[in-house]
Amino acid sequence: MDEIEYKLKTNNSVLIVNAIDKLLSTIKVKYKVGERQKFVIENEELKYLREKCSAPEHMVSLTACQGLLALVELGVLEIGHTMSTVITLLPTTHNYSAIISTMAGLLVLDLKSRLIPGQPYKCQFSLRSPRHPFISVLEKNKEMEDDVLAKMHALCTHPEYTVASNSLELLRPVFLWLTCSPHRSSIKPWQLLLSLPYTDAQRDPRGCYKLIERCFALDTPELKSVAGLTLMLLADNLTNTSALYLHELFNLCLNIVSKYEYSKICLSSFVGLSLQWIHLPSYLTNNALSVASKILDTFQNDQKHDTGLYMANLKSNATFIELAHSDKSLYVYFKLSETWERLRDDPDKLRSWFDVLTSVNDQLKLEMLTFFVGVVMYAEGGEDLTLKGLRAIIDLVRVKKEVSVTVLPVLLYKMANDTRPSVKLECLRGLPLMATTKENVPALVSILNKLKANKGVPTSLLIMLYTRLAETQVRCFPYLQELLVDSGVGRPDDLKWEVDVAKAVAVKRICELRASSHGLELVAVISAILNRCTERAGAAPTALVLDALASLWRANAVAPPSTWRALAPRLGRDSRPRVQISLCKLLAEIPPLRVSTPEYDKLIRDAARKLWQYIAESNQPSVIEAACNALAEFKVDDYKLKDIPEIYRRTVKLPPAYCKTPLDAVRKPEDVLDYVPCEVWPELFKYTNQSALNGVHQLVTKLMEREIKGYRSGVYQVEAREPQSLGHMPATSVVRGMMECFRKQVTSPSYDYPDSALLAILEALTEDFPKPLPPMDLCFLHEVFHRGSLWKAGCVKLAARQAHTSGSAKRLIENFLQGVGSSNTGSEEAEIMLFFDNLQILCRTMAPNNLRQPLEICLGDSFAEMPRIKPKDLDLEELLFIKQLKMVKQCLESDKIHDANRTLLSQIVENYFSVVNDDHLAWPLYVETCRALSTKYLERMSSPTGWWEVTSELLRKSSAVRSRLACLSDVTAPLVWLNESIDAHASSITEQEYSLRCMFPALQRADIGGKATREWFQQLLARTQVAFNETDDEMSKLYLCDVFFLTVTVFSGHWALEPDADVLAKSGAARRALLPAATAFLMSRDGWKDCTAQMLEWLCHTRDLTKHPETARGCHRAMLALRHSDQFTSQGVWTRIETNFCNTTINLDY
Repeated sequence: MDEIEYKLKTNNSVLIVNAIDKLLSTIKVKYKVGERQKFVIENEELKYLREKCSAPEHMVSLTACQGLLALVELGVLEIGHTMSTVITLLPTTHNYSAIISTMAGLLVLDLKSRLIPGQPYKCQFSLRSPRHPFISVLEKNKEMEDDVLAKMHALCTHPEYTVASNSLELLRPVFLWLTCSPHRSSIKPWQLLLSLPYTDAQRDPRGCYKLIERCFALDTPELKSVAGLTLMLLADNLTNTSALYLHELFNLCLNIVSKYEYSKICLSSFVGLSLQWIHLPSYLTNNALSVASKILDTFQNDQKHDTGLYMANLKSNATFIELAHSDKSLYVYFKLSETWERLRDDPDKLRSWFDVLTSVNDQLKLEMLTFFVGVVMYAEGGEDLTLKGLRAIIDLVRVKKEVSVTVLPVLLYKMANDTRPSVKLECLRGLPLMATTKENVPALVSILNKLKANKGVPTSLLIMLYTRLAETQVRCFPYLQELLVDSGVGRPDDLKWEVDVAKAVAVKRICELRASSHGLELVAVISAILNRCTERAGAAPTALVLDALASLWRANAVAPPSTWRALAPRLGRDSRPRVQISLCKLLAEIPPLRVSTPEYDKLIRDAARKLWQYIAESNQPSVIEAACNALAEFKVDDYKLKDIPEIYRRTVKLPPAYCKTPLDAVRKPEDVLDYVPCEVWPELFKYTNQSALNGVHQLVTKLMEREIKGYRSGVYQVEAREPQSLGHMPATSVVRGMMECFRKQVTSPSYDYPDSALLAILEALTEDFPKPLPPMDLCFLHEVFHRGSLWKAGCVKLAARQAHTSGSAKRLIENFLQGVGSSNTGSEEAEIMLFFDNLQILCRTMAPNNLRQPLEICLGDSFAEMPRIKPKDLDLEELLFIKQLKMVKQCLESDKIHDANRTLLSQIVENYFSVVNDDHLAWPLYVETCRALSTKYLERMSSPTGWWEVTSELLRKSSAVRSRLACLSDVTAPLVWLNESIDAHASSITEQEYSLRCMFPALQRADIGGKATREWFQQLLARTQVAFNETDDEMSKLYLCDVFFLTVTVFSGHWALEPDADVLAKSGAARRALLPAATAFLMSRDGWKDCTAQMLEWLCHTRDLTKHPETARGCHRAMLALRHSDQFTSQGVWTRIETNFCNTTINLDY
């Protein structure tokens, strides 16, 4: 019962029917002939079914009532008793339509049971007792009269002659009550007009289906083009249709498919969505599915090539277009179908357009699910397009898990019927993700178990599928665990290493996802892989399970000390580089997990000793770098001098304090010292594999960073002159060891350090630490300043970082800047770029007066040399001005530079606003640089209100800059930057299209769900209304409307319906065409519904004031598209429709 209850809560009609069908099967199994009376009273399932007949959920109550009717047909319940039960439900029901439909079904069964050959039928019901069930309904709720009339009409026109011919007698008491009751004030016409959607009004849709059939029966030329679109709309209704109405829906579609022409994409959509019903058959849907199978046969046997342009014909039908614009779903499907027909013979354009469709917001993609399914099912679609469609519908399961019920049958169908291997593989990969809905799990497990038993796929792929299934649904983990430990699983052609890798990947992913719940259960699998994969080919799986162990350590699923004791004897001697790298990563997990126990202390020291061994002995740079990165996680106190390999401690001597006697002096330092002396760290650069110096750099700089973070202010206080060395620092100081070694090798070289090692030491000293290095006389840098470009770059960088605390460093930088900034010296490009490479550091340590001259001269000279047209063989990135501007941009984006230097850079960038034209090669980068300026400078540059003269060129520049600013994601309300640009362009006709083109990317990147975006949108509405009242310029009003139309189209995501999105900035007609559907969709989104009243007011206001008929028509259509919103009625907007109706429905030409 729990599973049934869960399915009934999903609000998915397929699952609800499946749940009721299981309930009926249970009732039928428990029923015993001859015990009906007792069974009806005592059976719990039957009580539960009757309870669900009064459920507040429309689909549940409707299906439960249909279940009662099915039990009568199966002979479990009696007609009379069931009718009495249904009547007793009237006081508590939430769904009278379900009760009325069940009564009608019972009346038909009763009629058939009472017919005697040769005798006329006599209705057993009357006005009083026994009262006709329909009269009971009408007296209980007079508002149900339309539903009763609809059901009476259905009985009078029943397809079975026996029922139709006796319907008047069957309904005679109801006719009498309707026509003669004194309590009725009037008699309604005997015609039923069903105008509201079934999903909204919760009414019987079969009347609509009959109307559609009657319309097609007219055989008018206008209706020949609408068959495909009708199929797609009906397909969209399949998920929400009750089993009670499914037979008529499939009959209608079979009639359309059999008699009319349509685009194959439409039938593909319908067939794809009907598979969800075929996949879960039920007694309640037997008749409907027999019709569905005929539609499926038609689809599979259709070999004609798709060439028709049906939507192009519809586009010329003014009546249809007017209706399409008033319904968002109709217009979306029309637009999708029209574009599909236009692009289907151009695969490249079709793929590009489909990529855009799949990039829009998730809510709109859900609206287009029917179309996406059609693309997947389309037999003539290219492989690439089919794969994109599959990925799109599989991704929608992430957005709404209930979609998996619809998508799973489509994947199974494609696997069974599509011969392309890549398509089958994509479907297989997507299957486990369908387990987000529990109802799919049994089917998925069954499929994978069959693949496993029949050895239908490689074992590695099978393991991957089970892994994804276990990731998606936690209760499926036992199936994966069984597969991982089963040694008999596999095919003869499986590669052993491939299977081992697949198992290791599975273990790693489960350990990362659910280490605490399933980690211990996988330890045995990890151990088996480690024992089995000892050869060279087994390095990859071994490395992967070591990564899995790291996850188990982090989750406290297993204890690191005991794990390392088990691993060390074997893996400690492993010579495979990939395994050694993973082992280093595993050991790096130990320091954060430390606890104060002797066991952990020993583990930490053993791990550090092992990492030092890798650094000293490995021939693989990648292993050394991994060991260095791991060792950087340890504190220097975690290991002793004795743990460090001898090669790095040869130069270590006992300090004089430890050599008071000759006997003390002969002792080995590693036996005496309880710390790591500073002399060790430069030796790392000297004796480690020179190809792995990057790893040594990472290790040493991490240790230096920790040390520098702990410096107090006293370290930087110098009493007189700067010290010549750092001998006053502690003997354990890593900074002291590095700086002293470099100074000595520069001033008194021993020539036993290679240049690569000394340059690496210099690079380590120039790292960006939280604080500067301790003050020291850096005049010795002049000794190597001219040794080469790398030496000079390192010296300048070190001096630049120390210029704030070191006088000698500051003097060196000042001399360097004077050389760069002198207009007479003609500095080389390398010298100039050295300055700009260090500009970000200099802006933190030097005053603006030192930087202004070299900045202005270098930028001015390089800008003057910029070509006006891009040379064919030249990369823009190689131009000197482009390089320099990038460095300026990086400085402005940094939050570490001094405010005075930020002001300097901002002024320089501002000055170029009037110099760099919008067609200049550097303009795109200049606009990006402007994004880093503060509001003060941006307003001064780009605000038209501050200009002496507003020109077209300045407006174009301003629009480009402000539109880029509106793309910022780290600003509270970025779209506010568009306001002044919009106001300025309203009075400049020539640049309006350009401004729309600039705004387009900013609107696309806006956070549609954010409060700031909604507030900006509401302000746009208000500002536009004010402008309409204050200006008489019709062109300004139209531009403001264009901005609004573009905003709504982009925010809704409907811009993607146009294959060429640029047309929305160029064509007002294109914007107006998308407006109604976009408006209705945007106002239906969560958070935007509160804007509906203001939106309707704006549309009414604009429609009435504009003199442009197309704009007025677009606003009117948008109002009609919003007619189902609550505000449309509550605000009395419907009363304002008629006053302008004639003016907006003439000349329907778009």
